[in-house]
Amino acid sequence: MAGWRVLIADDRRDTLQALRLLLDTNGFNVVPAVSPIEAIRAAEAHPIDAALVDLNYDAGRTSGDQGFDLISRLRQLHANLPIIAMTAWATPELTREAMKRGARDLVEKPWEETRLVATLRSHCELGQALRKLNSLETEVNRLRATATPADAGSYEQMRLIEVEGALVKKAMLRFKGNVSRAAKALGLSRSALYRRLQRHGV
Repeated sequence: MAGWRVLIADDRRDTLQALRLLLDTNGFNVVPAVSPIEAIRAAEAHPIDAALVDLNYDAGRTSGDQGFDLISRLRQLHANLPIIAMTAWATPELTREAMKRGARDLVEKPWEETRLVATLRSHCELGQALRKLNSLETEVNRLRATATPADAGSYEQMRLIEVEGALVKKAMLRFKGNVSRAAKALGLSRSALYRRLQRHGV
């Protein structure tokens, strides 16, 4: 599906411009932010499919603390938002902390264009699916409040289970059958994902 909306947070305007030029030609709508505060405001104002966030926002800083805090705040706003961390100072420790805070991937600067586009595309697809699932869950809850139990159950079977199956299949494809990584991306335990894999014949 074209038109993925991706939040990009980076303090360097030339970096934002380069990413906008790359992504505009690959089916993305870029929402730029030059600071963590701008990124939070943008995430509050726009439906976002994924976020690509730099880990450092002041000259000379390489600790990643600003980016870690931003990841945590974005996760509080949108629990299922796919977040990709981005840094020129990647270390195993930075990567572990970014994942601990809620990032689902990490891209090193300078990035390789084909890999970056593929990474963002797969995460945006997952983000759209998760937002659709959340929307359907909200709709089902609303219908349950007014419909008979039989009506609500029928609607849930037709809509939620179908979307759940598609979401599970996409996650397993994205992570090449790695159950642990797919479960983490979906916000499930391994055992919960195994149950869904059996339910949908994946």
